[in-house]
Amino acid sequence: MPILGLLARRGFTQHLGAAILVMAMFLIVAWAIDLAQTLDQVLEQAGKLDRNPALLLATYLGLRAVDIATRLFPVACFIGVFAAELIRLFNRETTVMGAAGWSPRQTLAVVCLFALVTGGFQFALERWLRPAAVFVQAELELGGYGRRFAAGDFGEPSWFVVNGGALKARVLRSGEPELTDVEFYRGVVAGDLRDVIVARRGEPSSRPGFWRFHGVDLWARLPGEETGTEGQPPAFAQTSLYLISQYPVLELRLDLLPETLTYYDIPAFYLPQRPLERLADDDNPLKGPDVDAALWRRWAAFFLPGAYALLGASLAPVAGTGRIVSPFRIVMLALCGYLALVATKVSWAMGEIGVLSGFTSSWLSIVLALLGTLAAQAVLSRPH
Repeated sequence: MPILGLLARRGFTQHLGAAILVMAMFLIVAWAIDLAQTLDQVLEQAGKLDRNPALLLATYLGLRAVDIATRLFPVACFIGVFAAELIRLFNRETTVMGAAGWSPRQTLAVVCLFALVTGGFQFALERWLRPAAVFVQAELELGGYGRRFAAGDFGEPSWFVVNGGALKARVLRSGEPELTDVEFYRGVVAGDLRDVIVARRGEPSSRPGFWRFHGVDLWARLPGEETGTEGQPPAFAQTSLYLISQYPVLELRLDLLPETLTYYDIPAFYLPQRPLERLADDDNPLKGPDVDAALWRRWAAFFLPGAYALLGASLAPVAGTGRIVSPFRIVMLALCGYLALVATKVSWAMGEIGVLSGFTSSWLSIVLALLGTLAAQAVLSRPH
């Protein structure tokens, strides 16, 4: 099957050029919307950082382009391939090629080659380029990510359920995270409050799995104090705790990974690959469903543009044959592509909140796009 011949190269170039053109249109629109909200902030930040405003603005637009492309490039592949095939249909090129012996299978083979190129690009965006771009914006405090993901003290206390207790503390999100104003209620999860550890601050210890706390007060029940009637623990409101000991420094085993605080309150799909894999380990009791979903999503990213492109290439010929083209059918076919995009976003969101497993949520949209491709090919293969 000569997929590298003249017609194949022409088709591949048309598909790739159309996808790039659609992606460029997306970028222009997204930049315009973004700058309407952030231009003043970027220029003000240039003064604070003592940077050239034009250079910093160009840097910001480049970083935003990486994030926007990660979100919209698969859609651009669908629209680009769909539009390229429609143009060939309008120009009667498809009819001429078919008369010359070019088969639909050869078109799909060319799209598969297109899928390899675009899939590698999408995989790099999801796994390496977008996390790097997002955290450069956070470091420079540019745009929305600069406000949401910058290092610093959260101010309000946060709660964690670890080691059978409830930990309340203010989080300092940074490369070397800290907890301040710490209160650790041990045993509270089981309904038996044993003691409370109060500390001014804490940081990860040199020993893995341990945290070092400073200025520690230990509050507990007095020895021999009743723990309840008939073997039942007392109500928390009736439990009296007393200051038992004070420690300048105290190390405690705490199943709280430093990466959990370094990237606290940041969605998992933004995280760099190595911290994401660390948070996905079994020794992380605070692992959320969004972590597994983000890992599977990065593997599925290689196949997503290709699945959309195959769907677009298969739907376009359904719009008509020869000189008969149905505008209504074109609109309905484009709507099918939009529904595929919606299905992708919904399945990803369901994986992040745990309604679907990470594996299912990441591959569901690809399977649906391939099923749509098979259905379109079945329609095309029917006798006319």
